Amino acid sequence: MKKYVAIHFALLLLINFCFADDPIWGYLANPGFENQSIKSVYFFSGNWRNGVQFYDYNPSNNTGLYTLHPSDARHLGWSESVANREFALHTMIDAGANLINMSYWGLPGTDNWAYWAPMQTSADSHDELFDATLGKNILIAPYIESFAATDDYEGFIFADDFPGTADEPSPVLISFIEDLVDRYIINPANPQWPAKWARVYDKNDQERYLISIIHVASNQGSVTDQSFAEGFDHVADAIYTGTGIRIGFALDILPPASNAPGTFKATATGTAAYLSEQSSIIAIQCFIPEIWTGMDDENDLINWKNIYHTGWMSTGIPFIHDISPGYDAHIVFPSSPEYGNNELWRNLQTQSITEFNNLAITFNTWNGFTEGFAAMPTVQYGDDTYLWLCSLFGGTCGNSTGMNNPYVHEDMPVILPNPAAHHITIRMKDPNEKIISVKVVNSNGTCVKELTLRGDDIYSSTVQLNVEKLTNGVFCIFIFTDKHIHSNRFVVMK
Repeated sequence: MKKYVAIHFALLLLINFCFADDPIWGYLANPGFENQSIKSVYFFSGNWRNGVQFYDYNPSNNTGLYTLHPSDARHLGWSESVANREFALHTMIDAGANLINMSYWGLPGTDNWAYWAPMQTSADSHDELFDATLGKNILIAPYIESFAATDDYEGFIFADDFPGTADEPSPVLISFIEDLVDRYIINPANPQWPAKWARVYDKNDQERYLISIIHVASNQGSVTDQSFAEGFDHVADAIYTGTGIRIGFALDILPPASNAPGTFKATATGTAAYLSEQSSIIAIQCFIPEIWTGMDDENDLINWKNIYHTGWMSTGIPFIHDISPGYDAHIVFPSSPEYGNNELWRNLQTQSITEFNNLAITFNTWNGFTEGFAAMPTVQYGDDTYLWLCSLFGGTCGNSTGMNNPYVHEDMPVILPNPAAHHITIRMKDPNEKIISVKVVNSNGTCVKELTLRGDDIYSSTVQLNVEKLTNGVFCIFIFTDKHIHSNRFVVMK
């Protein structure tokens, strides 16, 4: 576990450069994103459940169920204003995300969420998301969830619907995908939306519109490794026949030998051989699989997670490394484990990513407060998670607290040399902008160096900072001036 974060990012850049002209299985294909590895965040579009109605269904106030609380509600009040949507998207982009996994809970008109759901989403919120991303350097991939039944809707369990038969594969899943395709790809009223749906190269170098699925298993009888795997191509072929659109899947495979639901669960040693033969399989993209072990010790969890990830990465199917700040749902799900939300858990995951040299990462979740995990700043933990995510994604660490201007300014300070071994020089592009203080944060979200200027030095637009005692790696640097809060990234490499 001694490979450094700097090596990880250097390798990412090298691979993206060397293979820029050759499609890579599991990499993005949209113009301007060609052969970028996926860096995604799971996002509930819509408005938080604060008792205010924005869509068809009038929700109850469930903020009392939160185990973490936002220090800035603009990420939650998605539909309250265009400014809130701009703020949420810019902080994702500033963190380095190139893909939003859009939570999808059923067909239009089924807005009646379960009481514990943290957000009130709907087809309208999906429209808002597609509109808000226009002109921005980020894509969308729908993430189809299993969801609980309510008084107005019977709900959906992927395992009950999949794989179906070759003649009639997964009818409910197909209805969901066809709904999404109709609204966002072949809808003549919104010709700009198709470009925002992420396309990814499959194993045959063909572009497919990406769909992620959570909790992938089956409860149907007589399912085999082969019939389970072939079910995905059957669904994709049915969608192509009905719409002319080729789709591909990123799968949250539920772990066997765990308390995860499903009578049939895929394995890396058995099912993977058949999955790798399916043209529609884009990647394995797990969603906190460690929660199903029942363990709550961070070291035990990361050891299990590393073994589980290693098994799937060895299959040759592209693997998107899943990370989270931790898990805490003790109010809604009292029997579930609680772990993370601390520096140890963040550090253990950083070590795993750098050890595996994994280039694709997915973060779960951006705004899931009832489960106690979130990228945005919280009352309990401040900006720790956001800064950590930013360092892993290689982002510019935008001002996540939203003080004054939350966006990265065009007059971003210059940092030289970069990479650095001993000293860096910070130079403002505007010579009249005065540096007041500097804060350096490591990949765990911990402040490792601060500098406050005093006296006449405060009027300087250029500052030198000693970084000799910092370990090799990627660091976020925040520069506080008399006009703005700036952020940038630099690498220490000795």
